[in-house]
Amino acid sequence: MQRSRLILQNAASKAAAAKAAGESAAAVNHLLGFHNKLSFDEKTAAQILSSRNSPSLYKPLYHHLDPMLLKPREPGSFSYLLHHLQSSLSGFYSICTSQQSRDEFLHLTARNDDDRNDNNNHGDGEENTGIINTFVLNQSDMGFMKVMTLYQDLSSPLLEETNFDTDLEVRQFLTGCSFALEQFHTIQADYLKNLEATLDTLDTPDNSEDEPNTEEDAAEKEEKQFQYKFFDIAESDPESTESALTSMLSPEGLDRIFFDSAMYSFVKNMSGQMVEGADSTTENHTSLAELPSDPKVMHACLLSARVEEIEASGKNDGRHNAEDNDPDAPLEDESLQPFADRKAQTVLQLEVLYDLSFLTNTDDSNNNNNKSFKSVNVAKFETCINNNPNGDELQWRLCSWRPAKEFGHL
Repeated sequence: MQRSRLILQNAASKAAAAKAAGESAAAVNHLLGFHNKLSFDEKTAAQILSSRNSPSLYKPLYHHLDPMLLKPREPGSFSYLLHHLQSSLSGFYSICTSQQSRDEFLHLTARNDDDRNDNNNHGDGEENTGIINTFVLNQSDMGFMKVMTLYQDLSSPLLEETNFDTDLEVRQFLTGCSFALEQFHTIQADYLKNLEATLDTLDTPDNSEDEPNTEEDAAEKEEKQFQYKFFDIAESDPESTESALTSMLSPEGLDRIFFDSAMYSFVKNMSGQMVEGADSTTENHTSLAELPSDPKVMHACLLSARVEEIEASGKNDGRHNAEDNDPDAPLEDESLQPFADRKAQTVLQLEVLYDLSFLTNTDDSNNNNNKSFKSVNVAKFETCINNNPNGDELQWRLCSWRPAKEFGHL
């Protein structure tokens, strides 16, 4: 998946540059050959952040550098089904055998009338529900198992060991997540609009006699020409959309932004080629006028919780490098490497179900009105509640966003 993302991003950049130069044949060749060609080695967001070691940028966690340490549970997968079976049975047994567990379950599912005005409902007058919304979760693919699984995950001993106040912190999270998601979708649209301007102003590939002598020189030259300096802009310009995305997204979320950017540049160029092939006099309507605008998030509901204690692995503890077998490699002080102390990190991930409504602009001359759309999505947030390299302050970051597959939205 990662290699495909890198190949696609590189091919799309090449195609956009060739299109800007008017080289249709070259653009088509780049698009057709992106499956088997990788001109330079593009790092993941976690690797870039780890190598920069900048105080103004986020320091990645163990599982960002080694995703195998925290494998996602995709809806419909075997691990997803097995987790719900085990957790729901454990939660049901706990409720049946403990009065304290029954009281906790009633507290988590009870409506919170004291804070009914704090929820971002945009004036719809609905009451703020408890942490576990049984009415919504019962409509998911797992039904009541989803309710019991969420209760069991929120009762994890790891939360007590780290002195995490589940009731207070999760309620505050649910109160603010709707506003945070609205801001993200707004900034995401602004970023893609800026990306369109960047793609339209790419320099024409240089075919002069000054050709690179080695493959390394060619890769370095191409990287300077096509690679979008996302983190350079984020670090140098605090007011930029890149800086805003870096402050609200985890490395996993930044990788998704990079992938979406590559997909857009790919589709934008393909649309231009199709229009040009159909009619050379037809204008290329591949602008971002159809991007969502004025997003509104409503009815945010906690869908799942996951807390894991993660140890540093050989891939990310700074002790095992690719140069270890090279006798001519310079010596390095391991104490200066990231994760040299190898303290276990406790990571909490929360998934939120939410309704997203937005407007799209149309270029139809007969109807200039905006069209309204709605979708049901799932957003995953995460924070490190123990041994956080970014400080002790609780920092929620958006990891991913997707359609609500659990409710039949694909």
